[in-house]
Amino acid sequence: MLNRYYACILFLFSVVQSIAQDRFPVDEIPQKLTERANAVVRDQQWTVNIRSSDDVILHVKQVLTILNRAGLEHARLAILYDKSTQIKSISGILQDHSGEVIKKISVKDFIDESAVSHFSLFEDNRVKHFLPNAMQYPFTVSYEYELKLKQNLVIPDWVPKPSRDLSIEQSSYTLRCGLSDGINIKEINFEGQKLEEKNDKQRIYTWTVRGIPASKNEPLSPPKEKYQIRVKVAAEQFYYYSKKGAYSNWEELGGWVFTNLLAERQKPTPQMVGKVHALTMNIHDDIDKVRVLYRYLQEKMRYVSVQIGIGGFQPMAASQVEQLGYGDCKALVNYMQSLLSIVNIPSYYCVVNAGDIKRDMDENFASMDQGNHVILAVPLKKDTIWLECTSQKTPFGFLGSFTDDRIVFACTEKGGKLMRTPKVSTEESLQKRHGQFRLSEGGDIDGLLSTSFYGNQFDNQLAMLGLPLQEQDKRLKELYAVDNITFKDINYKEDNRLSPQLIEQLSIVIQKYAPKSGTRIYLIPNVFNRKSSIPITHERKMPFFINRGYRDVDSLVFALPESYVIDLKPADVQLDTEFGSFSMKLYLKGNNLVFYRQLILREGLFAPEKYATFAQFINTIYQTDLSKVVFLRRL
Repeated sequence: MLNRYYACILFLFSVVQSIAQDRFPVDEIPQKLTERANAVVRDQQWTVNIRSSDDVILHVKQVLTILNRAGLEHARLAILYDKSTQIKSISGILQDHSGEVIKKISVKDFIDESAVSHFSLFEDNRVKHFLPNAMQYPFTVSYEYELKLKQNLVIPDWVPKPSRDLSIEQSSYTLRCGLSDGINIKEINFEGQKLEEKNDKQRIYTWTVRGIPASKNEPLSPPKEKYQIRVKVAAEQFYYYSKKGAYSNWEELGGWVFTNLLAERQKPTPQMVGKVHALTMNIHDDIDKVRVLYRYLQEKMRYVSVQIGIGGFQPMAASQVEQLGYGDCKALVNYMQSLLSIVNIPSYYCVVNAGDIKRDMDENFASMDQGNHVILAVPLKKDTIWLECTSQKTPFGFLGSFTDDRIVFACTEKGGKLMRTPKVSTEESLQKRHGQFRLSEGGDIDGLLSTSFYGNQFDNQLAMLGLPLQEQDKRLKELYAVDNITFKDINYKEDNRLSPQLIEQLSIVIQKYAPKSGTRIYLIPNVFNRKSSIPITHERKMPFFINRGYRDVDSLVFALPESYVIDLKPADVQLDTEFGSFSMKLYLKGNNLVFYRQLILREGLFAPEKYATFAQFINTIYQTDLSKVVFLRRL
């Protein structure tokens, strides 16, 4: 799951495809398409032919020129297949810069392996993949392949330009369907006009884009959904693993999921029933029952990282999870639902688009492929409890930045509905640090540092819990990137009585931290929390995006060596902007130098013309964080 959990991704068609016999000299690429580009799509043709609900042909051709090493990954073709997806053909050609054929690619050049290593339960899920090697740049790769999908519940989206460093000469997407087929279509950021045709048997829709250059990767760019061209398709009447269904909205889709994929998989075993009753027999409050059963899940079950589309959308039966002791996100959520059902506590199986960037389910377009993970909602009388069932460390009722503050798809007995997960506010995402240090005449500092992490800042540090001491030491030295730092003692503890809190307690020595010159010592009082600078540009094209707000408070006290006084210190700083605020204060208290710093950064999407002001705000903080106090020895 990205930086903490393991991601479940809903359905993958990793496509880098091409046309086989034509020559594609590199010098025929328009100059504007090579600027900022690492690769260029010369010609791309996607055709989806829905011949029936259990017979869908996906035919892909693509020619891609790789301009340099940075673009090599675009040349990778990876195709997942299983019992519902048959690879009918794969071929390809490699050409040099002049368009001369270097090599013909056949199916035997592809590596074929399990998509989920070491777990026989998913041995039918496989992937074929190929990446050209030892090539001289630039070169061109062409792929052509055809898949037969024995379902139409998920029809792949068209995303002609998946990354900024890719230019597009031409890309098209053609959808063919029956005259009476109900098809929902949504165009996103597509400014052209789709072509609509009809023959005796089918309706035909075609979307085409041409001449799209690569774009500059600007700092703090908004999520790709804000600018990326996409066409989404969903069939109203569908077939999936011998199950038929129909939907035109989230309510209907959720009802089908619950009835056909979930209900029969939630039946508990007698052993589960006995265990749950033993755990809850003396508990009367529902929230306490949920808490105890969640702890049982965390202690008993192991998470297996499996993409949500691998193995199908249907979870393993709760009885099978009980027997195996592990499961993917679908299986563990379903198992937790089964445990709760024993004590008559309802819960919702919720599909979410997880990740550090908040991505919502599309409220106006229902489809099965918008999520990549599953979590559990437990609606109680006073509140809804949200559970991350794949983590053995996450506190009860806490989601964190992987699934917070976004619209999710809840599948219930009464149908589907959209819900929003809890938001962690800027003030709640707090890092509060206090340190007591002694500054020696030789420039060494030593002392104790205590930091409390809350909200999403708690989430960021949760991985430190339970790590071996040697690994904690290694990570701390990477986090606190200070020369000559030594951690004499490392201690972490949780305090989740009021809200999730992680407390980090360190005993620290930093030799020669404050350089000495003659009778002067030069100290940068902000030892542990310095903001990085960002580039300033006055010609920004895109809005800029602060994904999450947070608040940092640092208070460090330095006991000064005898006979030293302040010779020079920076002035106090106070900055207040729409993006947040910053303050820094330095003052003497007896023979101690007190350093105080607070940074509040607020999330939001801001206009491009405001970026220069924001950069000035951040860079002023950067400069302040490096400011020195000069001490002079009294003679």
